[in-house]
Amino acid sequence: MRYFLITCHRGHCGNGHSSAITFAFEAKNLIEAMDMGKKMPSVKHTRMIMAGKEISKQEYVEYRKVNAYERSFQVSTRRERIAVR
Repeated sequence: MRYFLITCHRGHCGNGHSSAITFAFEAKNLIEAMDMGKKMPSVKHTRMIMAGKEISKQEYVEYRKVNAYERSFQVSTRRERIAVR
């Protein structure tokens, strides 16, 4: 098996808006990993995948230590804090 990072459009950000969310998957190939990404909750299923890249097992294990949804929320709140200043 190989390891991939897949970046998708995440919904629930208002009418016509989305944010990025990145998942780590273990799959046979990039196409299978992209299909897995499209099936995740809160992903805009009708939009194209933003990016996909192969990573090492060490990067995969490190990335999986934090939930993708928590990581996405932390990034958006940091951006909001910067915008307020």
